Amino acid sequence: MTKSRIGLIILALLGTAFIVYSPHYSYPFPCHIDEWHHISEAMRLERGEYGGGVVGFRIGFQLILLLLSRFMDLVTGYKYLPAVWSIVSALVLFMVAYKKTDRRFYIALFSVLFFASIKSNVNITGLWFFSPLTFSIPFIYLYVYLFTEGVEKQNKKSIRASLAIMLFLVPFHSISFLFAVPFLLVYSVCNFGYFKKEWKFFCAFLMIPVAGAVFYKFMAGTPWQSLTGKLVEVLQFKRGWGVLEIKNSFYELYSLAGYITAGIGLALIFLVDKKTKKYLAYALWPIAVLVSILIYRKTDVSYISPYQRNLYYFVIALPLLSAMGLDYTLRSAARWIKNLDLSGRQKAITKGIATCLILITAAFFTFKSYWDIPRQIDLYEVVKQDEYEALLFLKGLPKTTVLASPRISTGLYPISGHQPVATYFFYGNRPDAERFFRTKECDVKNEILAKYEDIKYVLSRRRIDCGWKCIYDDRVYIYELKPQGEEKDGDQHNPALPE
Repeated sequence: MTKSRIGLIILALLGTAFIVYSPHYSYPFPCHIDEWHHISEAMRLERGEYGGGVVGFRIGFQLILLLLSRFMDLVTGYKYLPAVWSIVSALVLFMVAYKKTDRRFYIALFSVLFFASIKSNVNITGLWFFSPLTFSIPFIYLYVYLFTEGVEKQNKKSIRASLAIMLFLVPFHSISFLFAVPFLLVYSVCNFGYFKKEWKFFCAFLMIPVAGAVFYKFMAGTPWQSLTGKLVEVLQFKRGWGVLEIKNSFYELYSLAGYITAGIGLALIFLVDKKTKKYLAYALWPIAVLVSILIYRKTDVSYISPYQRNLYYFVIALPLLSAMGLDYTLRSAARWIKNLDLSGRQKAITKGIATCLILITAAFFTFKSYWDIPRQIDLYEVVKQDEYEALLFLKGLPKTTVLASPRISTGLYPISGHQPVATYFFYGNRPDAERFFRTKECDVKNEILAKYEDIKYVLSRRRIDCGWKCIYDDRVYIYELKPQGEEKDGDQHNPALPE
């Protein structure tokens, strides 16, 4: 490539990182509860406190975080990971698009720009968060490309590489392979001759369900005799699987301009392009996932992969199609100008103006609503700066259990190392924690504390006058409780605590 083209690629990648990092311009900590959860599990792995079970289905990702923790503070450094990984994902997409389209540079470049425009929110997750889903994105692009190229060119080396990536994803995010099964099966049927000829070779793909079943069996502790039935059950994702069960608008994740150009790209594959088979998998991908989404909206059941994740798998299939549609629009405008009765210089000027107008219009409407997030699915701010400083104070105290609000408790273990009574999700008894901070009655508070023998500290944003010793007072209060049996009815509240 020329230096100018390499420069355009670098600018596109940096631009992607710039907008993916945007939520952290005003908030320095992880923006999603799942991110805090995976940090916690990585720390539990290191300390020998890992519980396995359902949590272990993402153990590969948590091991990656454990490795990163050797080189950085995960809590304060996590904000950079989504942006860094977006560069990796966008670069892989560029390479795939560049190869797949026979080195059509601008289609590959436009793919990166449309990829950067994919939106995020806490319900669907997305590029703004570093999670098992986003970690899997470049690998999804790779295994689809390698599989289809291998089948098209009958190259077993590429097919083996795609199989290796699929197996790799099992302990990281198996759903990121399962969602693709329907469209890859249809694609395989369309290439039945090659599969029939090499059926023994393709039997190797049976390793994936075997590996997945064995992995599930040992992580979930399911007996062999009930494993098949359990797998059939857990691969039906019914309403209630997600935290927020709302009827998502497709505009929450992708722009109208992106959908229009993707529609043009899809039409090109089936109606215009003579290489339909070359791009068939990339046309089947969004169609198959969309069918799954519609089935869920009718039946409240999503098979193989969850509805919320399918929404994201749907949109990450679109950037290549959108890029093809935009490129076709530009070339159509150039052909129309070429047929005008103008001089060569006038045609060149008109073409330049038309190209700039199309690109500016496409970019404007593609990114226009990028930061518009409905309130109920806006970003989490689990820990505020003053709470972070209070948790750092706790970090220096002997490790025990701390009662804080479920919101703050989500970041309690990753920052301080203390065990929470309950977080928003994943850990503990949330109703008890909420009731503790909702009531003003000391008797009720003490009754709740009596249920947990190992609680030594209470962290609160408000002053609590229940006779406990205040050991930290800087916009956030930390109280030290007396050991069980030392509490007396006549205890006075800490006189050092200002009224």
